[in-house]
Amino acid sequence: MLDGLRWAFAACLYFATLTFAAPFEPLAAQSAAPDSQSQSTSTGSSSTQQASDRDPLAGNAAAQRTVTATKRWLAGTMSTPGMTAQLREIGRATVKGKVEVQYHIFVTGAPKDQTYTLVDWPPNAPDPSPSIAGLSILEEGLVVCAGRATDQCSHPDKPEKKDAPVKLVFYPLDGEVYRLALVSQDQKAKIFFAVIPAPIQATDNGCTLEVISLRLKNELVLIRGKGFQPHESLVFQSRSDEQTQERPDKVDANGDYQLPLEPFLKGKDRGSTEVKLQAAKCAPRLKFPWGNR
Repeated sequence: MLDGLRWAFAACLYFATLTFAAPFEPLAAQSAAPDSQSQSTSTGSSSTQQASDRDPLAGNAAAQRTVTATKRWLAGTMSTPGMTAQLREIGRATVKGKVEVQYHIFVTGAPKDQTYTLVDWPPNAPDPSPSIAGLSILEEGLVVCAGRATDQCSHPDKPEKKDAPVKLVFYPLDGEVYRLALVSQDQKAKIFFAVIPAPIQATDNGCTLEVISLRLKNELVLIRGKGFQPHESLVFQSRSDEQTQERPDKVDANGDYQLPLEPFLKGKDRGSTEVKLQAAKCAPRLKFPWGNR
């Protein structure tokens, strides 16, 4: 695991290194009703369990808020209406054994007469962290350090350079989600966006299954499915060692499915879990590790 959170500003590169830390309670101001689609931590005995409709995360307010916030972040529903942001990948390489992924930020629908602050909120952090202030949006939507006024950021080494694009550089863990936002100086424009540079995913006959890591050592993950038929019935299946579970469920009106999962087995500090979404015409499956590695 990486061991810190770091934003560095060098030659207009912004380096984000994210790790997982202790449990936390993000988005405390937002309501976080228990999720109707959730899965509990399993015991180590050999058995097959039929999941009930009861929320296994009941009583774990931190996990509930983490899951709820991340769902909203991924869906973009917290943004000011009509405003969106997109990260466009501009480079991917392996640097000293680590995956490095670079992005530019493009925004639509936000006013261009404002400056913006880039905010980073890792799932493991109790509060958001303002990262870069004084950003501007060009006509085509590219987020830059314009360097044309005192309230606009500029290139650190070449202050005379104008409209230097902001380049985000991430060193992601598998399944790691980066939750970001742009907030205007007048606080009227807020654009939330997220990216998973190294996804854990599998596809089958047009359906996609993905595991998004939300806690240290995959203590808490979000299972996400896409490409299913709207309102289709399916069965969620998981297996950790000899412990298996099944959960009959349904996808939403967009053909998407989301389910939080705590894969750890009682009495074990490491292992792997295989998950599967069995639908009428597809059945994507994958395996991911958890615990000490």
